[in-house]
Amino acid sequence: MLGNGSNQNVIQVTKLFTSLFGDTTNAVLNISPASLILLGDHTHYNDGILLSACIDKYWITLVRKRKDKLINLVSTESGNIVKLDLENIEKENEPPFKLIKGLIRILKEEDFLKNGFDCVFSSTVPECLGLGAYAAQQVGFLNSIKKCFSLEIEDEQLLNFVRKNELNAIGKISNVAHHYTVQFGKEKKLFFIDLRTKEHKTYSIDDSEYSLVICDSGEKIDAPEKICNERIEECEIGVKGLRLYIWGIKNLRDVGMDFLHKHYHMLPRRIFSRVLYNVKERTRTEEAIKHLRKKSFADVSNLISDSHKNLEEDYELKNEHSDFLVKKSLEIQGVLCSKMISCSPLESTFNLVEDNKVDNFTSEIIKCYKSKFNKQLRVYIVKLAGGVKKISLKEIQFSLQ
Repeated sequence: MLGNGSNQNVIQVTKLFTSLFGDTTNAVLNISPASLILLGDHTHYNDGILLSACIDKYWITLVRKRKDKLINLVSTESGNIVKLDLENIEKENEPPFKLIKGLIRILKEEDFLKNGFDCVFSSTVPECLGLGAYAAQQVGFLNSIKKCFSLEIEDEQLLNFVRKNELNAIGKISNVAHHYTVQFGKEKKLFFIDLRTKEHKTYSIDDSEYSLVICDSGEKIDAPEKICNERIEECEIGVKGLRLYIWGIKNLRDVGMDFLHKHYHMLPRRIFSRVLYNVKERTRTEEAIKHLRKKSFADVSNLISDSHKNLEEDYELKNEHSDFLVKKSLEIQGVLCSKMISCSPLESTFNLVEDNKVDNFTSEIIKCYKSKFNKQLRVYIVKLAGGVKKISLKEIQFSLQ
């Protein structure tokens, strides 16, 4: 069904639901993939363009409507039921299920929820995917609720709910590209979105030739959301400065490289570096789309590695473990590109590796990391997946027999 061990998680969700709430009659089961930004990081708050992908790490959500106002939330990880009252949901604002509680409040405010529900969650998504994990959880949950309650919500409105929820919970770091990727992504395809026009499309890639390999050091980044929100503020200062010299500029999407270099002396050095990264990254993504149309994925890979370098130098998101992993990864045969995962709570990277070299790469990078830090590196080999989808419960019930 899903591969990568997710089948077992789906069965586990179904078993837990049945043990707690009875049979799954009229329940809705959705799987929602995590998303990963390849290019365009940190341009999303400037009407940026981004290249991303769904990967086969999933949030799994099983929901059934109740006749009363009670809401039961439970994860397979803890098995503990969090009980909520729909009438008093405004008071609920703490973990666990903080993001889900926020979505419930929004649905109630919009008059979409009249009854409570029972819901079981499970996840195979590594924490290091950060915003891509948040998107998977929320988009999957809302799709389940939409189907379960037969709600007349357009996809765009559903994603607007996710955006509103994240702005409340984590601020401007919220990245709409993740939401669209999870909702509309296609298997074996990369996802492109223009955040100014909301135009999005997919580009095919033969993933039988390549695998994405995620390297997770497990090292916590201190206040990652604070760091990223500081970069947003710095870019906003840059926009205000540049508006003195270019009429009609809305944000950095309207700034060209030639203009920026002509006016570099008008901005403080640090602010110029932030703006420079943003304009470079947008240009890089534009170039990548041209290469994808020509099926030149090697050129796209070079741009991804360049992006990492600029994230370190111009955007100053350098950290010891990601830097080491990228440097060593690019020295190993079969690695096309390596880059830090932006806005992650952990120092982590993703790598595009030739499929027949994956085993060698994983063993080499684990060995190098162990030698340097005397610590075990977590490695996840993933493939490109499709967006959120409903799973037939009859299929699951057959598996349980």
